[in-house]
Amino acid sequence: MANKRKFIIPGAMLVAGILLILLAGKIGVVHVPGVHSVFQQAGTCSTCHETWYDESSYAFNPKGNKKKPFGVTIGCAECHPVQYEEYKLSAMGSSKNPLRPGCINCHDNPHSVLRWFKHMYLADQGWKDVQIALRDRDFYDHVLTPRLTKKERARFIKTDSRTCRECHTRKDHQKYFKGSIGLFKADIPPHQQMKKEGLTCVQCHKNLTHNLSVPATWGAKPTKAEQGIIAAGKSKSESCAGCHGADGNSEMGMFPSLAGLDANYLYLQLHLFKDGKRKNETMAGMVEDLSEQDMADLSAYFSKQKRKPAVSIPHVLGLQQRANLEKGETLFRAKCARCHGLTGKGQGVFPALAGQYPDYILSQIQAFTSGGRSSHSVMRDVVKGLTADDLDLIAQYIGGVK
Repeated sequence: MANKRKFIIPGAMLVAGILLILLAGKIGVVHVPGVHSVFQQAGTCSTCHETWYDESSYAFNPKGNKKKPFGVTIGCAECHPVQYEEYKLSAMGSSKNPLRPGCINCHDNPHSVLRWFKHMYLADQGWKDVQIALRDRDFYDHVLTPRLTKKERARFIKTDSRTCRECHTRKDHQKYFKGSIGLFKADIPPHQQMKKEGLTCVQCHKNLTHNLSVPATWGAKPTKAEQGIIAAGKSKSESCAGCHGADGNSEMGMFPSLAGLDANYLYLQLHLFKDGKRKNETMAGMVEDLSEQDMADLSAYFSKQKRKPAVSIPHVLGLQQRANLEKGETLFRAKCARCHGLTGKGQGVFPALAGQYPDYILSQIQAFTSGGRSSHSVMRDVVKGLTADDLDLIAQYIGGVK
């Protein structure tokens, strides 16, 4: 009998332990491989958080954006209208691609019982901030977003932007992206730079789905460009001042303002000029003797300068002036905001356009559409259907944005 107890008691404890682990996984207390939390099952939390959630197919949401009671509007958008508004204007939210993601493609950590209880009844100030930001855009842009993006970007870096790669780099998905801005091209300069520096998607595509009005400060491991020495860059920028202004704010419409542009974008453009992939005789001579450190220092310096609007908007507008500005804003949001941000302040390697000279913007659009600049750019497709008057309205509007 004693010998039997030696096997029965440990065996019972083992079985009880396994059952407890399975139960913990089922109610979402801990993650157990192969066990799906009840909060991911139809009829529970997933009903609100994403009606069409399907983990087996990477949670692609082909029915997103439909009218109630289907699609993301039944759940996430009900409580997060500010974020949903930006999602709809983003490249992902406005896409007709059958792989278009929904909210939980990125927000893929299901709520556990303990987390739900803490949020609802033991909310700290951080969670209260989330509640305030649900409908307060200014608070969302300037208080909550800078805090949360640091955490999320760190997660994307840790997973090597797994969520992005699952969709954009899988060979069997490329047919869905053919001819669209979502097609991953390994041979283009930004992606070659990514491979060279060992970067991941989020380090250049900083804001991802949320087309933020105010780009959040980067809070993770800096790239080479972001490691540039600002003081050294200021000293080295003296040779740039003749065209681009002492502080990166150009005084001539033919030359761009560099102030406030993302360091990674500036660093990449300097490399393109140096390698001859972006043609400009003046710039080719200017960058010929620049070292990697020189380019990083210059990029870091100009990225920290404040952009001044190139177009002065009168305090009192005539009816036609107001109508032109409103149409320019509407066209910008429809065509440009998904890459350059709702307020034109840029998103990582997609440069800030706010306050840029209209003449320069129009000249670059012409360079893109004629093939004179960047054979891999999506700009040619973006501006299709826009007339010269439309482009002028967009340029005049964005040139006056502060």
